[in-house]
Amino acid sequence: MRTAFGSAFIAIVSAVFAISFAAILYNGDLSPYFDRGVGLTLMGGAVLGIAGAFTLSYRGTVVQPQDVPAILLAGGAATLIAQHQLSGDVLFATVACLTAVASLATGIVAVLVGQFKLAMLVRYIPYPVLAGFLAATGLLLLLGGLGVAVDLSPTLNHLPEFITAQALIKWVPVCIAAGGIVLATRVFKSNLTLPLALLATAIGFYVMIAFLGLSEDEARNTGFLLGPFNGGSFTTGLGPHLIWQADWAAILTQAPVVVAIVAISMVGTTLNASGLELELGRDLDMNREVSGVGIGNTLAAFVGGLPGYHLLGETILAGRLGLSGPIAGISSAIGCLIVLLFGGMILSVMPVGLFATVIAFLGLDLLYTWLWAERRHLKRRDYAIVVLIPVIAVTFSFLMAITTGLVVAFFFFVIAYAKLDLIRSQTTVDLRRSYVERPDSELSVLARLGARAQIVELSGYLFFASANVLRERIKSALGSDTPNIEWLIIDFKYVTGIDISTLHMFQRLISDCEQLGVRVLVSGIGRIAQNDIVSRQLTADHFDSLDQALEHVEDAILAGHANECTTSAADILKAVFANAPKGAFEQYVKTVNVSSGDVVIECGSQSDEIYILQSGQLAVSVPQENGETVIVARIRPGSVVGEMAHYSGRERMANLVADGPVQLFSIDMSRLKTLESDHPSVVAGFHKFIAQHMARRLHRTTMLLRDQGF
Repeated sequence: MRTAFGSAFIAIVSAVFAISFAAILYNGDLSPYFDRGVGLTLMGGAVLGIAGAFTLSYRGTVVQPQDVPAILLAGGAATLIAQHQLSGDVLFATVACLTAVASLATGIVAVLVGQFKLAMLVRYIPYPVLAGFLAATGLLLLLGGLGVAVDLSPTLNHLPEFITAQALIKWVPVCIAAGGIVLATRVFKSNLTLPLALLATAIGFYVMIAFLGLSEDEARNTGFLLGPFNGGSFTTGLGPHLIWQADWAAILTQAPVVVAIVAISMVGTTLNASGLELELGRDLDMNREVSGVGIGNTLAAFVGGLPGYHLLGETILAGRLGLSGPIAGISSAIGCLIVLLFGGMILSVMPVGLFATVIAFLGLDLLYTWLWAERRHLKRRDYAIVVLIPVIAVTFSFLMAITTGLVVAFFFFVIAYAKLDLIRSQTTVDLRRSYVERPDSELSVLARLGARAQIVELSGYLFFASANVLRERIKSALGSDTPNIEWLIIDFKYVTGIDISTLHMFQRLISDCEQLGVRVLVSGIGRIAQNDIVSRQLTADHFDSLDQALEHVEDAILAGHANECTTSAADILKAVFANAPKGAFEQYVKTVNVSSGDVVIECGSQSDEIYILQSGQLAVSVPQENGETVIVARIRPGSVVGEMAHYSGRERMANLVADGPVQLFSIDMSRLKTLESDHPSVVAGFHKFIAQHMARRLHRTTMLLRDQGF
């Protein structure tokens, strides 16, 4: 019983909505062909209902003609009348074929989008534009509902006719009824609220006709009742002959309207399918949803049906009425077919105000949602876009409104993105070092002179709007607060893309630096610019990584102060063991000579030995999951290695491999304990030396993390 009631109700609602949307299009000069337009729309609704029931990932979806395509097609029809002077049967045939072309184009594009897995792309449209689109739809629906009530296009030219007593008595009750339904559905959340409100609306219009003392024929002649229709069927006058009657040259001029319908149908399909996902609490195959809609529209095109996609509210209602599987879609199709074949006599006594109220209600509901309720969730500039789109849609055209919204949203995005801080970190070489481990004497020089080398790490996408702002930011880093700057390193590791305008900006920055005597080094840019345009554009020293650039600058700084970096590892250790007994240095410090490629320390091993590099260079490498090793640091003479593993009691964290012939001093900490009992001050001095080394490294790391924002 519940299923039977649900099926009957969905059938009736589908037919009512289909006729209401047909009334949007076949209005004004097309009013004499309203019955034929209803026939085409109902046939299309039946095809869409069946196709949706068997092609979508959620079989309980109701797919039916939609209001927005009807609005856009109504605008196209008005253009055909105004610019091409079409009228009579030629006008109807041209509009019917234009509708079929729009459905066919929507169907083909939707099938291709689904087949090539592109359904998610339409979700990149900015939210304010979508909200504005829905608000504009609401405004046009409201005006369309008033036009249906008065049987006139709601334009400025017809404004005087809308304020006559005869017109006011038609559209004012429609507005009151539509507003009442919006209020009722907002206050009372029951699934029966809408159908009961529509029933009350129909009764109310019958009461108004009786109060005016109009007979049935008088009510029909004055526009209060639908019809008259030719017989009980809406198929009269329809057939393939419409193709030959249509003005196809005029149809070609409406290509922008067709494109807009296709785009909006793709957006509407994905939006409604997303809303259905939220309601059902499960994911849908979005590409299959779009493909199914495409199949339905392609088939509906051959019967002149309006473009359509998911009816979200009706689908949810069908589920709550107990309709599962394809029964909901089949019910909507059967409802359209019954009215198509036998509904003429019934519809001829239906009040026009009921269908005008349905259209106006949909419009008011959208306007309330997107211009009032949603305003609290939007920034002022985003809300301005939402308001702007409906104004332009009414003043000019729907397509221009959407285009303007996209342009304004893009403009705001450019301004907002240009204000973002694209400098990920800004530091100097005295804090940010390369992966090369150096002796204390060299570290002291770098700590004193490293501020002469500025490091700027960039992030995000660099484009024309942010180029000049970025240039000024970097120039400020070379200002009076940081005197004696000799090097500027600009790193692009975290940059996702760069345009030609930004490359020109960087070249101007390089010229600015040359005038200040600052040498520019660029690192990591080859990753985002794989051709030689960079080498031609930027006359700077290029490095593959920031570490390579840092090592280059460090070597340059140290080369100018070589006399301060002459202390060897032997001198350091002898100073530590100066107070030890004679021969203690030779007894506890072992000299180790290693050939190139030999492993000094193996990852995962345990040892109590601490090494100080006397000559040569060591490479620090870390094993990867794929079996390969990656070099993460290089160690220069005078550096201490192996101390972390000893003091933490953990395994070695990396491999140390000789990069050429190497000489090291090895101190076995377990043996050094024998010296501690007799000469504790000597061993304490050694621990202090190691602790100072570790403290300097920790301080540098802490300052670096601070500059990185951690």
